[in-house]
Amino acid sequence: MGEGSVKAMRKHALIVGPRRVGKSTLIRKVIETLNCSVAGFETKKESKMEDETLGSPIYIHTIGAPWHYSEENLLGYCKNQKTQRISNAFNRYADKLLQPVPEGTIFCFDEIGFMESKEKAFCDAVLERLDGDIPILAAVKDKEIPFLNQVRNHPNCKCFFITEENRDKLVDEVLEFMKNQIEK
Repeated sequence: MGEGSVKAMRKHALIVGPRRVGKSTLIRKVIETLNCSVAGFETKKESKMEDETLGSPIYIHTIGAPWHYSEENLLGYCKNQKTQRISNAFNRYADKLLQPVPEGTIFCFDEIGFMESKEKAFCDAVLERLDGDIPILAAVKDKEIPFLNQVRNHPNCKCFFITEENRDKLVDEVLEFMKNQIEK
């Protein structure tokens, strides 16, 4: 860069849409194609581990680390499409979001939803990452909740709204966007 020039701030890609439309699948396709180092988290409802009374457990996993299932990363349960969050479960994960990552890494948040909206430390960590310059690729629920609105309206973010009709075409658009952010 020349004298007096300012490096352009990287933007983050938010894949916004309803449940089961393909947000996570799109993110996986983009990450596989980018072939770069990835940090962050993914949440997963484990239907195969369903409890008759509580429903299916929901776990948070660190991307790039082996998955494990314990009380430490159990977030809550989902039964009949209704979730029950374990108090403070997301907050226990907040420090991991703020750990340093190697140059050339992208962050992946899969996904940001409504369960964590009352977990202040976790929400603050997500927003701090969005304030930063490490490119982020995130799945975001389309619910009207203050925290999710704050994420979707963050000035460093570009929202890509996914539907069943556009999801295949959207992969290329998001991929091109992320390549441009990595190259900045």
